[in-house]
Amino acid sequence: MNNVWKIGSRWSDYGTWDSRIITIFRRSGVVFVGGDSAEKFKNEVTSGDYFAIADGYTVAAVAKSISEVMPLNQMIANKLIKVKEGEPFDVSEDFEGCYGIRVKIVDLPQVEQFQYMKSGAFFSANKYWDKIKELYENNVGRAFDISAKTYRLCQTFEIQDEEGYKKENLLDGKTKYIIPVYQREYSWGYDQISRFIRDIFRGFWGSEEEKTILAEPMFIGTMQLSFKKYISSNEYEQDVIDGQQRLSTFLCLIKYLKITYPNNTAIKNIPIDWLETRVNNGKEDALLNEMLALSTMDDAVVRERREGNRYIDNLFVIDETIREIVYWDDEGHEKENPFFTDNLETFISYVLNDVFVVVVETVAGLSKTIQIFNTINTTGLDLGGDDLFKVRFYEYLRDKKGADEEAFNEIGEVYKKVKEINDRWRVNHNYDVIDINLIRTVYKNYLIAKFGLPNQLFRMATDTFYECLFDVILNVQDHKEIKNLNGLEMSIEDLNMVIDACYQWNSCEYKNANQMIAGLLIEKSRYSRYADFAYQIMIAHRDLEIDNRINLAMDYYQILCRIYFCYSLKYLKQVNEIHSLMDNAYKMIIQKSEKETRNYLVQKLDSVSREEMVNNIGWTIAYNRVCKDLVCCLSAFFDEINSSIPLVELEEKLSWGYDIEHIHANADENVNMDEDLQNSIGNLMLLEFDINRSIGAETFYEKVHGVPGHLSYQDSHYATVKKIASYTRWGAEEAVQRKVEETEKIMNFVFDFSSVIA
Repeated sequence: MNNVWKIGSRWSDYGTWDSRIITIFRRSGVVFVGGDSAEKFKNEVTSGDYFAIADGYTVAAVAKSISEVMPLNQMIANKLIKVKEGEPFDVSEDFEGCYGIRVKIVDLPQVEQFQYMKSGAFFSANKYWDKIKELYENNVGRAFDISAKTYRLCQTFEIQDEEGYKKENLLDGKTKYIIPVYQREYSWGYDQISRFIRDIFRGFWGSEEEKTILAEPMFIGTMQLSFKKYISSNEYEQDVIDGQQRLSTFLCLIKYLKITYPNNTAIKNIPIDWLETRVNNGKEDALLNEMLALSTMDDAVVRERREGNRYIDNLFVIDETIREIVYWDDEGHEKENPFFTDNLETFISYVLNDVFVVVVETVAGLSKTIQIFNTINTTGLDLGGDDLFKVRFYEYLRDKKGADEEAFNEIGEVYKKVKEINDRWRVNHNYDVIDINLIRTVYKNYLIAKFGLPNQLFRMATDTFYECLFDVILNVQDHKEIKNLNGLEMSIEDLNMVIDACYQWNSCEYKNANQMIAGLLIEKSRYSRYADFAYQIMIAHRDLEIDNRINLAMDYYQILCRIYFCYSLKYLKQVNEIHSLMDNAYKMIIQKSEKETRNYLVQKLDSVSREEMVNNIGWTIAYNRVCKDLVCCLSAFFDEINSSIPLVELEEKLSWGYDIEHIHANADENVNMDEDLQNSIGNLMLLEFDINRSIGAETFYEKVHGVPGHLSYQDSHYATVKKIASYTRWGAEEAVQRKVEETEKIMNFVFDFSSVIA
């Protein structure tokens, strides 16, 4: 029979409260001891033994060992001990004579925790053998309970909730939310973040056009959390089974408000240390903490070129969205809205007190927890909308098209088809080529275009669109957004057609540099959402051979990239002029001829003033992130294509890993250059991030030839940098000449597109 041991979780001589390390045990899947108990631990503990893990006298978790005893130094060397900054354990110390063992830890719900009234870091607890084993076995697989409550972020003033409708606080000062290791990375991007922020503002003041404080309570759906896991009597952890995107986004929003309004008392007092992610072996948590460590948005700019920090990227999305809502006037100029700033504390109070979520809290082992999550997702409480679409589409086929129950299996085959396509794709790639949400979104746009539904539906969230559409089709309730269905019909054949179009486009590769730069400019523009116009081209011309369809879509990219480029520079935000243009183009490509659609878009490009574009390119683009990125990437492209660089490498070089370098910097007092010229394309270029950080504001000579311990232009792989490095000096004359040359190249690129209108 294996032994049962009681082991403490305080790393100090006297077991002080501030030396708690149960979180390190839990995060690392280990237990360890030092001091006088270590030798006994080394000699008597073995694989298969059980542990009662205690904090003081409270047994908060039980565990079973799954390895043999190891020296603690060896465990640290093997990176088995995962410690976060600020925790009472320093992995850099020498722990000679300390020992540990790998375990499977099962946290106990509060009702099953018990008091073990005997002090000590480690000793035999065989008298509790039956109890500890039973607790372990029950909670590792068989225990089950579920409850649901309504939560707000944080109550900041006295609120009298109605009897029986008390709200809990997510940010209660006691709970840390943990994204478990089996979750995916934080993935919300521009569309989700922008929509989320806009929804909050709609609840706050009704609409973006008519601003008056309404503070309508906002419901953001259902989240699933594990039960609270004990750290101490005033500290807990909860695993986030579903809801990490919303929680992470709230944290980004709170951080943004702290950065932007550092003196605001209401936001200053809100904590930001309540989320930890254990995804991707700690790498995701490092990205999260990099975002949390920022002091200003300027710090964020410094870090934005580093690959893959979604948290920092989304600070910019939040910033851009809020500025579009509250700062821009009708002429596209930045202008502070006193209505918002005067009511800032009211807005912050609204976000914290009046945005609600229903939390489903589960007591279960991991397998059961995932099963509960899947059950929720397939029985009408779907958190993503995919399975709800499946059920309501079946209802439509059954009630409106006379289909039998086999129709549900046929819909299931559509979902299976997507999975099988991705399974084959992942043999040679590390990502999915399509997904059901993409299919539903492309199908949404196809239905709107084909049946002439109102243009504003193009920008309606996919889940909301189908909710309204099915409500109207099935006579559940009316929606003012969809008053006339114009004979709309749906079919499984349509879905398969969309899947084929999406796969064919997403799996194709650029054949030449012109195609690549068109795609990249669209992606970097303010109108990247309309990259999916290619899917509608593939659908509309499905009678053509696949290669011909792809070539046709690539031709349209040549036109669209120029339109988006021009309008991204002309205005410092998205404008309705382009939204309306694309709404009409979506409908034309489906309903009318390809020639009419192409001419319609070319006419828009023809209407762009060359003189105005020269001015838009020649101004101080360094102050606008989108403008400088577009112009500098296109400028770099012209130099790179002359260097016979492979297409894949060229795409990578122009996509990420760079900073925008000022060739002449303010600190170089030996050169006089006015601010407008210094921040124009004449003085800006792409440069590897690490080189840019290394050279700082050195003189041009030092940047080219280097100084001890620093990188220089000589270390760069960019063709533009090599060309600039050939200059013997860099001053206003050189910058003016380069500005003229680069502007002319860009003008020729934008307006010489005869090959795509033939």
